[in-house]
Amino acid sequence: MYRKTLALSLTSLFCLPALAQSGVQLYGSADAFFKYGKVMGDSTAGIDDGGIGNSFFSLRGEEELGAGLKAVFVLEEGFSIDSGKSCCMSEEDSSSNSGSETFTQQAYVGLKGAFGQIALGRQYAPGYFTDPYDALQGMTPSPQNWLSQLANLTITPNAPARWNNSVGYTGEFATVGVSAIYSAGNLETDQAHGASRTDDDKYGLGLRYENGPLKIGAIYQAVKYKAHYDGGWLEASSGEDETQKDWMLGAAYDFGFATLAGSWQQGRDVLGASGFDVDLWQIGLIIPVVGEDTFNLAYGQAKLDGGNAIMGEGGSVKPKSLGAAYLHPLSKRTTVYAAYT
Repeated sequence: MYRKTLALSLTSLFCLPALAQSGVQLYGSADAFFKYGKVMGDSTAGIDDGGIGNSFFSLRGEEELGAGLKAVFVLEEGFSIDSGKSCCMSEEDSSSNSGSETFTQQAYVGLKGAFGQIALGRQYAPGYFTDPYDALQGMTPSPQNWLSQLANLTITPNAPARWNNSVGYTGEFATVGVSAIYSAGNLETDQAHGASRTDDDKYGLGLRYENGPLKIGAIYQAVKYKAHYDGGWLEASSGEDETQKDWMLGAAYDFGFATLAGSWQQGRDVLGASGFDVDLWQIGLIIPVVGEDTFNLAYGQAKLDGGNAIMGEGGSVKPKSLGAAYLHPLSKRTTVYAAYT
C-alpha cells in the first residue's frame, strides 16, 4: 500500500458553557483539510475530514448524588465535515444496528467517584488511546494510525477501538491510570443456527504511568471471531474461529528541546484467521519551534505474515510509513496545520 497526502488544514474545538449551569455541556471539534496527492496509485484532491482529530459534537453531563458519587453520561456523534454525513462507526457495528448511526463515537451512562468511573454503553476501548506514545498523536499522517488500520489491529485510534454493548472502568490514582472493558459485541442472543452470544465478545486492559516528563503504557485487547457478520446472520466459520489478541507497549519522554515517543505492538490471529500475525513499531519526535508551534515527525513499519488476502496464504508484506506535520495554534481552541505522509 502506497499513500502520499499533503494537507493544509484548520481544526477548532467548540464549547457552549451556558448549558453547564444545568449540569449538561455541549462540546466538540470541527476539523477540515485540503488534500492533494496519491492513494493506492490514484491521484486525489479535495476536502477531507479530521486531519488532527475527528469532527464531532457531544453532550455530556453529571449529577451530584452525595458522598462523593456522581451520575454521568456522554452522547457523542461523529460526522464528516466535508459531506455532513455521520461517520466513524465500523461497517460491522453499523450493519448490526440496522444502519442507524446517531451517536457513533460514544454513548454511555455511569457512576463516578473516588474509585474511578464505571459506565455502560458504547465506549472507547483502552486501545483507542495510543496518542501519548505517538509523535503524530493519532493524526491522519500518523504511521501508527495508517499501519494499524491496514493490519486490522484493534489497538488503533479508529473505529475498531469503539465497542458496543460494553461495561468499562477507568481510574486515575496519582501517577497511575487503569482502564478495563468488556463488550458483548453485536451478538447478545444465541442464534438458532449455532452461534453463541459469546462468540464475538471483546475485552481489554490498559495501564499507564505518568510522572513528569516520562510516560509509559501497556495495552492488551482480545476479540473473538468464532462468529462473524456476513451481511445478515452471524455464523460460525472454520476460516474465522480464533480470538484476535493484540498488545502494545509505548513510551514517551520530554527532554525539553524535543519529546521522543514510540511504541511496539503485535496482533495474533488477526480477524480470527489462524496464523495471520502482525508486528508494528513506530518512533518519532515532537519538536517545539516558535511559541506553541511544533514540528511532529514519525516513521513506522509493519510486518504481516500469513492468512492475508493481500499477499496470499503464507505470504508476507512489510508496509512502511513516514509522516510529518507542522502545527500552528491560533488560540487555545483553533489550530492551522500542514502535513505530509
